[in-house]
Amino acid sequence: MAVNRGALLIMTCFSLRPLSVSPCSLSSSLFRSHFLPFSTKPNPNSQFKAPFIPSPSTTHPKLKQLLHHKSKVGFDKLDDALLVFDKMLRLKSRLSVVHFTQLLTALVRMEEYSIAVSMFREFRVLSIPVNIVTFTTAIHSCCHLNTLDYAFSLLAVIIKSGHVPNVVTYNTLIKGLLSQDRPLEAGDLFKKLIIFQEIQPDVVMYSTIIDGLCKTSNTSMALKLLRKMEEIGCNPDAVTYNSIIDSLCKERRVDHALVLVSEMTDKGISPNVITYSTLLQGLCSSGRWEDTESLLTEMGVSKISPDLHTYNILVDAYCKEGRTKLAQDVIEIMIKKSVPPDVITYNTLMNGFCLRGNTDKALEVLNTMRSNEIWPDCYSYNILIDGLCKNRKLDEARNIFDKLASRGLQPNVITHNIMIRGLCQEGLFEEAKELLSKMETGICLPDAVIYNTIIRGSLLNKRYGEAVVLIENMRARKFSEDASTTSMVLDLLSKEEQDPSVLAFCKWFLQ
Repeated sequence: MAVNRGALLIMTCFSLRPLSVSPCSLSSSLFRSHFLPFSTKPNPNSQFKAPFIPSPSTTHPKLKQLLHHKSKVGFDKLDDALLVFDKMLRLKSRLSVVHFTQLLTALVRMEEYSIAVSMFREFRVLSIPVNIVTFTTAIHSCCHLNTLDYAFSLLAVIIKSGHVPNVVTYNTLIKGLLSQDRPLEAGDLFKKLIIFQEIQPDVVMYSTIIDGLCKTSNTSMALKLLRKMEEIGCNPDAVTYNSIIDSLCKERRVDHALVLVSEMTDKGISPNVITYSTLLQGLCSSGRWEDTESLLTEMGVSKISPDLHTYNILVDAYCKEGRTKLAQDVIEIMIKKSVPPDVITYNTLMNGFCLRGNTDKALEVLNTMRSNEIWPDCYSYNILIDGLCKNRKLDEARNIFDKLASRGLQPNVITHNIMIRGLCQEGLFEEAKELLSKMETGICLPDAVIYNTIIRGSLLNKRYGEAVVLIENMRARKFSEDASTTSMVLDLLSKEEQDPSVLAFCKWFLQ
């Protein structure tokens, strides 16, 4: 009996579950008799304006034209897409598989992945024709929803129904595995595709695997795969090289990365702004400022304009070196070059000033953001509050913290940790405890970092009995002491062993 190679491949790669998933949750306002709620009675007070959809009395080319356009840009509203689907069902006999697939693609472009999967299931229930592109689009949505079991079940259905998975189908599945930190399974699938000769991997698939290897610190294996590509005549592109160059730079192997860039150029593959930005990051991290200047000059000669990410790398590097004036100069250049700074740019500069203890300048940066209609986020305020606390300006920090809610921002666990640490450092332990109590009964629950911070604060303020209670509460929440807390206890034991309360606490802690 002949064995279906595709089925054998799937069986050897994964243990598939039955083809069943829980229904995707759709807005209750969108339901009616089948999957979608097209006959829901409109609210008489509503001013809903329906999209243009030709009636069956007119010819359906206009609907086809609409689908073709929306598959590229997506709909403005989900409701419009669902209404179009309702109209398509009435014209089902006059529409092809391409048109239904275009609607599915439009939903994916809107990132309405749950709706796309549900609609695909409806296609199957209503016997609407599907092809490999339709299947692959549904698999793509499953990968974004982290429902890989269902995605691989769809692969089994593809094979069983006589369709042939193509390189895009398998590449989508490999990307899905890598996105869920399953590089070994992605690698196994890739190897089995080659062994069973199901498809001929293309540059996109090789680049996807190489990127996955690089992100899991397997740079050497990525380089070997690059050489394998070249051996079989599958020419790498800039995307392939950029992944490896980025990995080499993160490993502080910048010279190796530079060699790879030269190799790219020799092979006629032009480095792009991503290549140069990656190298710039590597050179800045290594403190190779002269090489950085040479690289920027090379970008200019190659007529590759720095983008926002490139400039942000420079601003960050200068700020970390304490060279805030140069960082400000970069921002001025950005504005002149019509590359507007974003919230990341200003946050980085603000942090640079805080690191130097210049919180007044940091406040000026915050005001500049607002005047440029770039609204500070929670991270912006965390930087500022932290800088103020470290520079013993607790009242200013507390004032900003208290006003966050009025600015439409919810302090997160990092914000609370900064404030609790600042309060403990100033000996305001009761206020720190009160803030912890609010967290324990509120939306933003404390984590292990918060507990360890306030425990160290209690030890710093010689509140050993309260430290015991805090540690017990922390352990009850399945958190444990970190290295800094344990080190502080051991330090207390060695320095103040004559104090009975210290001895009693340390003995209890270490038992």
